[in-house]
Amino acid sequence: MLIQAFLQLTPSVFTIFYHYALGKTSKKKADDQSLSFILGVEIFIAITFLITYIIIAFFIAEKDFMNSIFLWILSGIFFAEGIFILCCYFKNGKKSKSTTKLFIPRSIAKSFIFRVEHAKNRSDTIALGFITAASELLFILPLFIISSIQIFKLSRNSGFIFIIAYIIIATLPLFAIRTAYRTDHNFAEIQRFRVKRKLFFRLILSLGFIAISILTFISGVI
Repeated sequence: MLIQAFLQLTPSVFTIFYHYALGKTSKKKADDQSLSFILGVEIFIAITFLITYIIIAFFIAEKDFMNSIFLWILSGIFFAEGIFILCCYFKNGKKSKSTTKLFIPRSIAKSFIFRVEHAKNRSDTIALGFITAASELLFILPLFIISSIQIFKLSRNSGFIFIIAYIIIATLPLFAIRTAYRTDHNFAEIQRFRVKRKLFFRLILSLGFIAISILTFISGVI
């Protein structure tokens, strides 16, 4: 939950979106649109997590698919993502030190900006939140898989409670940004806050993935 909460693509797009919305509409309408964006993110997490959980539950219950080899492969994926985040998640170079530019190609970044600028109604905003969250699937799908395994093994009858808790915690940064805008903080202030904590985000994400990698590997061995 916390690893996904610290991923930076969705908060980045959300920060820019709210800034544009304030420039184009009233403060109240911008605030309403921000909730639509968050709803889009929540819908994506809920659908993807639920589908993942159902698939994992089927394989665990019917085919004993969760053997040590699968867990070792999953461990390797977590480790690779931890190293990638440490080395490549944020853009490097002199020009990138004062920004929060991520590893995504500039063409994709421009596509997000285009969608932000042209989001006119609630459905556009929900779709923007959904697409933005989907763009982080490379990092969050393994988290959904390992979470689903543990939920099914430890508390399969209460799985929906954990999924709801996951959604709430994963979207807390978006609510924090929304609160910052509502309390008269501007884009520049929020961006400075995020820039100053780039190293913190990088370390938390990298160490988090590596820690899960180690625990998953140990689980596979046992």
